[in-house]
Formats: sequence, C-alpha cells, structure tokens
Amino acid sequence: MSNGLAAFAILAWLAYLASRVLARRNLPELVGFLVVGAVLGPSALGLISAEELSRLEPVTEIALGVLMFVIGERVSGRALRAARWSVTTGLAQFVLSGLGVYAASQALGADRSVSLLLASLAGAGAPMTIAHVVATSGADGPYAKGLVSTHAVSDALATATFAAVLPVATLLSDDTADVAGAVFDFVKLGLGGIAVGVVGGFLIARLGHQIETSGELLLFVGVHMMLGWAVSTTLDLSFPLAALVAGSVASSISPVPFAQRLFRTLRSIEQPLYLLFFALAGASIHLSDLVQVGELGAAYIGVRVLAKLAGAVIGGPLGGLGFRQSLLLGLDLTPQAGVAVGLAVVAGETIPEQGGEAATVVLGAVVLFELIGPLLVSRHLARGPASDIDDGDSLGRVLDLDHVPARILVASPSIIDIPEWVIDTAGWWKADVVLLMPGEDDSPQVELAEKRADKVATDLDFRRLTSESFTGAVVREAQAMKADLLVLFAHRALGTSTRLVLFPHERIARQLDCPVLEFPLPEAGPPGG
Repeated sequence: MSNGLAAFAILAWLAYLASRVLARRNLPELVGFLVVGAVLGPSALGLISAEELSRLEPVTEIALGVLMFVIGERVSGRALRAARWSVTTGLAQFVLSGLGVYAASQALGADRSVSLLLASLAGAGAPMTIAHVVATSGADGPYAKGLVSTHAVSDALATATFAAVLPVATLLSDDTADVAGAVFDFVKLGLGGIAVGVVGGFLIARLGHQIETSGELLLFVGVHMMLGWAVSTTLDLSFPLAALVAGSVASSISPVPFAQRLFRTLRSIEQPLYLLFFALAGASIHLSDLVQVGELGAAYIGVRVLAKLAGAVIGGPLGGLGFRQSLLLGLDLTPQAGVAVGLAVVAGETIPEQGGEAATVVLGAVVLFELIGPLLVSRHLARGPASDIDDGDSLGRVLDLDHVPARILVASPSIIDIPEWVIDTAGWWKADVVLLMPGEDDSPQVELAEKRADKVATDLDFRRLTSESFTGAVVREAQAMKADLLVLFAHRALGTSTRLVLFPHERIARQLDCPVLEFPLPEAGPPGG
C-alpha cells in the first residue's frame, strides 16, 4: 500500500505540473490529469499497477461521491427551473442518440443485445468533466450552469434506461444468465441508489444548517458521503447516483442562504478531488481500446455526435434557448465518461460476450471523447459571448432572481441610518424597496432614506416595526411582499459562543427562500428577537 501511495504522489505531482502548463496555454487542466494518468498507468509505463488502482478504489469512489453531490446542485428544482432547456435538450438528445445508435449498429449487423446496450449508453454525458472545465474556465453564466445540468440529466436518463435494458439484452443473448435476478439487481441498483440519495440529502439539509463553521460543514458532509458509500457498497447500490440525488435534494429543500453556503464550502476542495479522481481515472484508461473500436465503434462515435447536435437544436429552442446557443450546446454535449464507463463494465460482467463487445466500443469512444471533448468545451466557454449573450432570443430570461432582485426588504430591529449604497444598488437594479424598522415615517433616518431613493428613482415604502417579535415581523413581511433579497441589520450578542442559541438572522434565514445579506449590530447580553 505504501508503494501505491508513493506512486500516486508522483502521479499527482506530475499531473499538477502538466495541468499548470496547459492552463498557461488556455487549455483545460483536466486533460493534463488524464494524459499523465494514462501515460503512467498500467497500459503504458506502469508506474501504478492495476492492483494498486484497485486498492485506491474506495478513496476515488468517495471523492467521486463528493463531486457528484456538488453537481447535484445543477439538477435541483431551482436550477432546472432557471434553465428549462437543460431538461428538454437532455431528453431530446438522449432519445435521438439511442435510436440512432441502435439503427446504425443493426445496419452493420450487430447482435440485438449489443445494439440495445449501446443505445442505452449513447446518450450518457460527462457532468463531472464538464463541471471541472466550467469551474477552471471561470464561466458562471446561465449557459455554463445549464450545460452541467444537461449532462447530469443525460446521465440520470442513461442509468434508468440501462437498468431496464440490461435484463432484455440478457434475455436476447444466448447466455443462460438469471433474467429475474438481473431485473431485481438493476431495479435495486437504480431505485436503491435514489432512495439512499433522498435520505442523505434530507439529513444534510435538515441538520447541516445548524453548523456555522466551514470546517465542521466539510466534516459533516464527508461523514455522510462515507456512510453513503458504505451502505451502497454493502447493498450493491449505485453510489454516484445516490450522491447526485443527495445533492439535488439538499439544494432543493434547503433555504437559499444555506444551500449557497453549503455548495460554496464544498467547492473549496473541488480542485484536489478533481486531481485525485481524474489522475487515477486516466491511469485506468486502456489506450489499446481506442484502436479496437472498429467499424461499429466508428459508427457509434459518428452517430452519437450527430444525434447530440440534432437533439440540442430541437430541445434547446423548446426550452427557451436560441438557435446559435443550441448548436454550440450540441457540440458541448459530446464528452462522455463516468456513468457510461461504469455501466459498460457492468454490462461486460453480466453478459460476457455481447456485453464485452459493447463495453469495448463504449470504452474506446470514451477515451476519444474524454481527451477531445474538454478542449472543445473549454474553447466555447472561453469565447464568452458565443455562449452567454442574448442574441435576441430568450436566453436572457434564463436569469433568475439571484442575479437581479426586483423586491428588496431592508430590516433593522433599531433605528439606524441606512447606508447609501443599499439604496443606490436598488436603484441600479430598478428594484422596489421596503424599509422595516422602528420609528415614525417623519424620523430623520426615514426621511434621509426616502430622499436617497428619490434621487436614484426607486420606490421606497416605510413599514413601522411594532413591539412584536423582530424575527416574526421580518419573515411575515418578506413572505408578504415576495422579497427577492433581504438586507438585514441584526443584533449579535457579545461573548456568546454556544450553538444552542440561534441569533435572529439565523432563525430568519431558516424560514425564507430568498438570499439574506446580514450586517451585525453588536449588543450586550443574549441575542434578542
């Protein structure tokens, strides 16, 4: 084991150096991780053996789980509502890829079992690869976020379809495999993974918001990932699917402030996890697979690319994406990895002959897509305006209220002078402002805020805070006006370190879905509210 860790340390060091060289040339560092891993892996120089890769498998799987959890944010209810085209495109390209690959493989005389397996895997994407390229490129617009969502939707569809297709392929093959057992195993694989993910996401959402420090939040999520991996391994469930669902559930049901803090904290450790996973994934690549794809593999690659383009051109406009962006999206959907590799290996183990043939085709194609695809996506994202501008279509409408608040609530438990920049920013956003604090509407503080609002041409409505609970008043007012942003001036007790007492801003954030921008007002004694 020590030799394996030493070899991995060298592999990681060289992969990091290669990624820095590529980054200086505006190329995705992910390619450096993969290439160095492939060169130093068992299929080339053999610095890391297959046995050592096997011993490191639990580490890479847990790293994969954390990364898939982060990607789960992109398939949450909020994310999919913000980019509806990720659902319509994901579904359209998946159907066209499956039908096209099945027809092409049948025309070449492939066994029906092989055709079915290839068709079920053709639509799968590479959400983790794309998420890394997006993160390192600095792209943060609606297109970049929706691209990751589309790949994640594609993988979810592929997992569900493969679970249904494998028993049929087993039945059509000449194998004497237990079809009933295969049905049970793969229903358990998919549904069981989803169930574990729902439970894990619910626990993280309901318990995690009580944690204040980033370090403890990382530990909290890491413990759940290890527990999820242990349960999934014991019951033969899909751990990547469970982690993806957990991330989606946690993002969907958590208050927006906690969800933002949770995923922002996890992204702070993304880079080392990406290096760990993709360097070892590169070492697992068998370069010989690339030359073994043959005529069937060439057809799989060509038809899959065309189907991705056609699916994006059809599904993109249906979801509100312009034609030019849809065409680019089709090209950016071509990378394939992760789920497709895992399912192909399972097919080879379940139906050795037909599944092995399908696995060879898919693994060979993945080598090509994984090495070329990130370069293509990185180039498109680097062009910026080609991906995220609104060229007269409805892409601009994808922007959600996190970007441009329309209704802002400014609240304080005591009479204060509202900072000018708060009202100036609201005026720049053309947002309506409600000011909630004690005092009268003719008090100097209120009059000053109203004059500033008139100067920047924004509406400001003063609401007098009575003697009732500050927390309850803020929550009720924010819900009544459907606030998109809460600017909260709240008291924080001095010298209080216990976590058994919640401050007003913490109680408020738990009950609202809008972002909360908090400015502490020190006071003596325990927090009030």
